[in-house]
Amino acid sequence: MKRSHERHALILSMVEAQDYVTIEAMAAACETSSQTIRRDLTFLSDANKILRYHGGARRIGGERAPSYEARSSTHVAEKTAAAALITDLIPDDASIFLAGGSTLEYVARALLKRNRLTVVTNNLQAAMVFNEREDFRVHLVGGWMRATSGSLIGTSTSEAISGFSLNYAIVSARGITTDGWLLEYDQDLVGPVAAMLSNAKTSILVADSSKFGSAGIVRTAHLKQIDHFLTERPLKGELADLLRENQVVMHAPKVR
Repeated sequence: MKRSHERHALILSMVEAQDYVTIEAMAAACETSSQTIRRDLTFLSDANKILRYHGGARRIGGERAPSYEARSSTHVAEKTAAAALITDLIPDDASIFLAGGSTLEYVARALLKRNRLTVVTNNLQAAMVFNEREDFRVHLVGGWMRATSGSLIGTSTSEAISGFSLNYAIVSARGITTDGWLLEYDQDLVGPVAAMLSNAKTSILVADSSKFGSAGIVRTAHLKQIDHFLTERPLKGELADLLRENQVVMHAPKVR
């Protein structure tokens, strides 16, 4: 096992080189336990040498996840237009998973047009929206609260989601890479999304077109795992090709 000053030097070099590094990667490089790395990260964070995240750390000055308020107040028209398409795919009496994120709060509002839905979600804001309907059966799965996504995450969240088998999984993403990976900022968001996609018959991605790019640092899923993509405008060129290559059906408002 490396001494603490050796671990700290190695951690700092890894974070500087990669911007974001997971606890698991640091533990392997330092040949020590995750618990030891967490203590190291607390020390380095208190010394203002790194930015600590649940599941890892990144360098000072690196990209940070924007607040939920900031995310929910941007691209409002685009999110609303994309979310409104959800009622074309979700019928009355359906059972759905709904993941966390500001875009899916707009989806929750659109789903109020449906009747007698069964919903399993880790999205706190969406759960409050669904609370308006007495005929909806809503399961809010537990976990620890991630303020920047307005959702509950963690091992217990993923385990609870895995106990259900539903018709649809509705997810979003912070970014979509040019090779089809869905990205988020926190590794602990991966488990809940993966569990939803694995335990649903049909998967739906809702994201406005600004999400195509490299925003985010952690892969949550790939477009090949998605059946339908809802966005605010028809996509052309390379973006449309990317969806076709992964056999994803695109849905966008009709141009009038």
